[in-house]
Amino acid sequence: MKREHYRKIINYSALSLSGLAALAGLFWLVFILGDVLVHGIGALRFELFLQDPVPAGMTGGGLRNAFIGQLMITFFATLIGVPVGVLGGTFLAEYARGTTFARVISVLSDIMVSVPSIVIGAFVYAVLVKPLHHFSGWAGAVALAVIMIPVVLRTTEDMLTLVPWTVREAAFALGAPYYKVILQVVYRGAATGILTGVLLSMARVAGETAPLLFTSFNNTFYSTDMNGPVASLTVTIFQYAMGPYDDWHQQAWAASFVITLFILMLTVSGRMLLKWRYKK
Repeated sequence: MKREHYRKIINYSALSLSGLAALAGLFWLVFILGDVLVHGIGALRFELFLQDPVPAGMTGGGLRNAFIGQLMITFFATLIGVPVGVLGGTFLAEYARGTTFARVISVLSDIMVSVPSIVIGAFVYAVLVKPLHHFSGWAGAVALAVIMIPVVLRTTEDMLTLVPWTVREAAFALGAPYYKVILQVVYRGAATGILTGVLLSMARVAGETAPLLFTSFNNTFYSTDMNGPVASLTVTIFQYAMGPYDDWHQQAWAASFVITLFILMLTVSGRMLLKWRYKK
């Protein structure tokens, strides 16, 4: 009985500590999101999306240039990162399955997911910005794509691995070549999981600031020229939050609310897709 009583005490203690840790994390999460929600909704207005910034010290204006620039950089980063990640994951899951090379690449991808984004920004700066002697939207897109690739690659590899090998054998028995088996059979079975990985990778890069400081920098004017500095929402939030003007602070809160809502929508969409897939 003493030993059983001791085990119960240990169990209750571990449960209590775990519950307190979860409550502490949940408290700060609700506190931060609530703060962004309260300040962001109060500062939200239509001019924020329709007008460009006004000169420093003046009230009014908006962040149209930053919204457009953020969408452009994220769009091109997705065009670069997603195909590379999907093709890389396909190679590891299909052609290099079980090999030492595939295991090494998988481990390196896991490491890349945890690498600080500022390191990737500094790397792209040294490779694309410094040799060309100017910042550019393309450099920012490449930096975000480098962050997206390991997320998409690992998700694609895991989802393709979950497709039973017997499904491939059935397609082989019908005389289908391997590339058609992958395109028409394996991808269909793993499409939902791959799409979820793409959405989560987009949510991962949508709030990044450090890589863009080194690459696309920023632009106070409206510009769609990806060969030059392009405004981005995250860098603008950083600059406005550090600025001395109350109007800048309000616009930073509003922009923070919009980008938080965007990331939340992407994350929830990914979770709902997975839930729907496994329920089906």
